[in-house]
Amino acid sequence: KGFKYQRITLFATGFSSAALLTYLICVVRSSLDIQYILLITAAVGIFAGILCTTVIFCGLFTSGIVAGFSLAMAFLLGFSSLYTYTTLSIPVGVIIGVPVLLAGASVWWKRVLLIVTSSIYGGALMIAGLDYFIENLHLLDYTWQKIFIKDLKGLKPCFFSWIVLGVWPLLMIIGLLVQFLKTAKKPRKPKKGENNRRNRSSDNDRNVLSM
Repeated sequence: KGFKYQRITLFATGFSSAALLTYLICVVRSSLDIQYILLITAAVGIFAGILCTTVIFCGLFTSGIVAGFSLAMAFLLGFSSLYTYTTLSIPVGVIIGVPVLLAGASVWWKRVLLIVTSSIYGGALMIAGLDYFIENLHLLDYTWQKIFIKDLKGLKPCFFSWIVLGVWPLLMIIGLLVQFLKTAKKPRKPKKGENNRRNRSSDNDRNVLSM
């Protein structure tokens, strides 16, 4: 419900993106025990979530960044499957350019792009969860190795990997339809006569209670 509950959406976006990034950095670069890594991850995620909630522009920018990164990774996976490039400037340029452009547009067109970016990022998180529980992040590992021209070491996506990847556009479409048709609609403003009737009824209720 990206726009109707805007602050909750921004908190969830900031918390999840910062927590995932912190966890990956700690796992790769740190020798701490898992309980300390989880504690640091939770603290950074909560701080980022509160920051994105209180500073709306920061939250909108973060939402555009994570959605743009998801789109850039999906585009590069398809592009690298059709065209073999030998330089890292292509994937690095796409991964930097698309998120920055989408983040800037999200700050400018707040309502529409918050709905779009929340649907994109929410769908990406859901397929990442499916990939983790079904194939232990096999699809994510293959995508990373393929995009950055690394040795695939026999990694090939299987039938279930393509199914998991194909679920993402379906989830995005469902999220967009639900939000645009239902949850993103602004509440109807009461007419002037309705406000007067409400005020009179509240005054009558107070008079009855005071008797």
